[in-house]
Amino acid sequence: MNTDSRVDVYEETDHVRVKVRRGEVLVEAVGGERPLTVEIDGRHLEAGAATFVVRKLQGTRTQVVVQNGTVNLPARSVGQGPLLANTRASLGRAVADVDVATLSAEQMQRELAWREGKLAFRGETLADAAAEFARYNDASIEIADPQLAKAPITGLFAANNPAGFSRAVAGVFGARVRHEARGKIVIED
Repeated sequence: MNTDSRVDVYEETDHVRVKVRRGEVLVEAVGGERPLTVEIDGRHLEAGAATFVVRKLQGTRTQVVVQNGTVNLPARSVGQGPLLANTRASLGRAVADVDVATLSAEQMQRELAWREGKLAFRGETLADAAAEFARYNDASIEIADPQLAKAPITGLFAANNPAGFSRAVAGVFGARVRHEARGKIVIED
């Protein structure tokens, strides 16, 4: 389970049910006698033997990333059948609002980087990257210039080192880093 995540687990005689309330959770379903159901946004995902991530973050679509095995979405969600290994489903509010993409090995590594204490970015804005660092740290990163906040960033960074990330960004974009009270880091021109 990743930082700032909340789940409820219900073990019943014939199955296990996990309700993801928020955050990012790695699910390793072993299959066998008691199947696993993961409840997310009113949907019930079913898995036998599978490893997958459920990501429910505020302000974004819920995602299901399947590393191995298969995960079944409700029948009316995806017409082509279950989610297979190396796929990501992006779930909208409506049950039928599902976008499925096949992921390369590199994309899968980025999706799972948080398990190793890393944050992987490939084209996200600096504002989005700063928000991602805020999930892992008490220190916050502010991008003072709105244009700079929209700039894309690519790289692999230690999730627990917002100062290092800020220095790297400042070096790439010719900006400065200023440290303020209470761990606030400001990146400015």
